[in-house]
Amino acid sequence: MIQSHVLLRDGLRKALASKHARLGAGLVIVGEALIIARFRPLSDFYFPFVWVGYILFLDGAVLAQRGRSLLGDSRRMFVLLFPVSCAFWWLFELFNQAVHNWVYEGAAAWTGLWYVGIASMDFSTVLPAVWITALAVDCLLKSSPRSAQSSVPRPLLLGVFSAGLLCIALPVLFPDFAFGLIWGCMFLLLDPVNCLLGRPSIVQQLWNRDWGVVMRFAPAGLICGFFWESWNFWSMPKWTYSVPHVGFFHIFEMPVLGYAGYLPFGLELFAMANFVIPFISPRLLPPIPVLHWGASREAVTHRIPASQQSA
Repeated sequence: MIQSHVLLRDGLRKALASKHARLGAGLVIVGEALIIARFRPLSDFYFPFVWVGYILFLDGAVLAQRGRSLLGDSRRMFVLLFPVSCAFWWLFELFNQAVHNWVYEGAAAWTGLWYVGIASMDFSTVLPAVWITALAVDCLLKSSPRSAQSSVPRPLLLGVFSAGLLCIALPVLFPDFAFGLIWGCMFLLLDPVNCLLGRPSIVQQLWNRDWGVVMRFAPAGLICGFFWESWNFWSMPKWTYSVPHVGFFHIFEMPVLGYAGYLPFGLELFAMANFVIPFISPRLLPPIPVLHWGASREAVTHRIPASQQSA
């Protein structure tokens, strides 16, 4: 017990060595104070405080462990993840118009452009939080050498893509039964496209018995899910759930079975980011654990081979 306490203390001290990690810790404290105080409307803005703080602190922890980090080594990509994340979550808000699984309570005071602006600010932290958490999980896991990659058969890629289309259509047609398919539909739809474009693809890795990215991004989604739900539970405004058939045994506001959705959600963000970002910033992809994160400082920003760039 004493040894664990010492290790935790030393780990925190090491993580807080960078200025942006200390800033992040301070922002989390401010955000939690806003949640506790519930001094509205100021406390309505707790979300960017806790999540930007979380991102900065964890980035500092990765920097302390790896000697490199997303903010320190790929600042342009770090910044780009925020607006991309905002667009991603608005897509899930559109999905929710079909399944009606969550609503926002206490947000009635914010309407029109104010609502869009505040919501977009909050949504912008989702992707960078999950990505940096995946990089942090990578620090805790042992990386294995990667073997030569064989090509995925085209019929399999077509089958996965078709499953993605089905997972979008079924929640619209049968929302009371197929609502859970929105947490994975974009992975199934876009990951095979990434494979064909020569971008990082989980299907490609699984075909070659490589579980590295899955073991980083699925837990990252679940870890962020726990913090999303825990901070949300005590806050106002907040979101609450209405989930058919499985809305029992809640942990915070989320039904316990609902946490399973955070696992494919992490994979979904991986596929969506690797599909969208190269169109915004050609030849660039975010740093990916396992594939090249530990290889060299220059490898933090992945470049798509010229022969594999999309038109």
